[in-house]
Amino acid sequence: MGATPADVRSEEYGRSRDELAELRALLLGQQIVELQALQKRLDDPALRSEELSQVLAQAVAISIKRDRGLQRSLFPVVTEALKIAIAKNPALLATALAPIIGDAVRKAVANAFRNVTESIDFVLERSLSWESVKWRIEALRTGRSFGEIALLRSLRYKVQQVILIHSETGSVLQQANAPGAGIKQAELASSMLTALQDYIRDISERPSQDLQEIKMDDSVYWVHHGPQALLLGQISGTPPPELRNVFARENELIHREFAAALAAFNGDASLLDGARPHLQNCLLGQTDQPRKPSRWWVAALAALLLGLAAVGVLVYQRNSRWNRYLARLRNEPGMVVTGGEKSWRQYSVSGLRDPFAVDPSKLAADFGIAADKLHLHFEPYESLDPRFVLERELASARQRLEEQMISFPVNSSVLTPDQGIRLDEIERDLLKLEQVAGTMGRQIHVDLLGRADQTGADGKNAALSKERAERVRDALRERGFGAEMMTATGLGSSEPLRHGSAAYQLEVNRSVTLKVQENQGDTQ
Repeated sequence: MGATPADVRSEEYGRSRDELAELRALLLGQQIVELQALQKRLDDPALRSEELSQVLAQAVAISIKRDRGLQRSLFPVVTEALKIAIAKNPALLATALAPIIGDAVRKAVANAFRNVTESIDFVLERSLSWESVKWRIEALRTGRSFGEIALLRSLRYKVQQVILIHSETGSVLQQANAPGAGIKQAELASSMLTALQDYIRDISERPSQDLQEIKMDDSVYWVHHGPQALLLGQISGTPPPELRNVFARENELIHREFAAALAAFNGDASLLDGARPHLQNCLLGQTDQPRKPSRWWVAALAALLLGLAAVGVLVYQRNSRWNRYLARLRNEPGMVVTGGEKSWRQYSVSGLRDPFAVDPSKLAADFGIAADKLHLHFEPYESLDPRFVLERELASARQRLEEQMISFPVNSSVLTPDQGIRLDEIERDLLKLEQVAGTMGRQIHVDLLGRADQTGADGKNAALSKERAERVRDALRERGFGAEMMTATGLGSSEPLRHGSAAYQLEVNRSVTLKVQENQGDTQ
């Protein structure tokens, strides 16, 4: 049988589809591949998540810089997550805040203790002895109050040993001993402390109560509890209360630096070897030593008093120079002093200063104050003092005059009619400059600087530029300005205003500009 018309149409349609697919592949092959890859990326959640993770941090940073919309959106989520985390594990927050709270409490205690030391200072400063002199020298050297030094040195004590103990297991993590002192078996001390701690908690109405102090024979044992470890210190004598601040500070530093090691402690104490310096910082104090009678204390005291007198004279002279310098600055026009401070080696002055006022560093040399030890912090402002107002007017008129420029045609020194307006402006600015300078008792001199472009010979350019400057000078003389106040100078093409061969650059160089020279003088 022969092919039917329907079969023929089907074959032709199939060939057309194949040809169309082939043509599409030739024309859009690369785009089809890219579209398929894009479709794959859109259909694959894992791939989209990976791509999003690469740009998420940068997108968050850009959003924060632009506005605070993202922060406001995330705030309720972060707040709710933090509430859930604290509700599930309150110890997490307590561990994180322990160093901060401890520092705040220690500052509050220090403020209360300062009141006690000041009252002691009030009593002791009226007594004079060799010990009190040494304490005062130490107070000056360390920057601490005399009462605090007196209290520290009056109480004789010594920290014999400090042991760092793991709170949960009772294991000894580290220990530090003073030379020839301390408990030989630190594990025994740890076991004893743990037993006493458990006993106190059993009989106490508050299960969370911790043991703070143990007195045995001639020693006292102080305990500072941290979130994950505690410090046990063996002390002989009578320790001052501020020693507890030292224990608290070092224990907090240990928790801050070794938080991970303490949380993951499994019996290996070598991970906390770096905490030993903090324990050694707690080995403070001194014990009574026999004193030998001294016969030279009178001479030493006399020498000290002479030295103090000499220092007092030097300090008085130094303060006097400083006060006179500040008084001079406050009396200077255009100067407003808002602050003046001094230390043993540095001076600092701050305030407001008019740009035309006297330089404070130059005045300091007149009072024996070295410039390298003087720090000046002056903000600029405009004073209403008449002399500074005139200075600003003079500077403004001078600037306007020096910004003027007379242009000339090519190979010509003839003033064109359109330059008449420019000459009118120069006349106005020059009259203003003469008026202000005369009020201030000064004389001005104007240099007329003629120029030529670089297209001609050097000799011709020099003569042409000179002619242009003289032509402007003559025009100003016709307007009533004296020849003695103006000088015409030809620069040729040696000092162009613009470098280049473009038409506008050559036009700028065919010009005359003005330079104002200012001299002090009597205008009478």
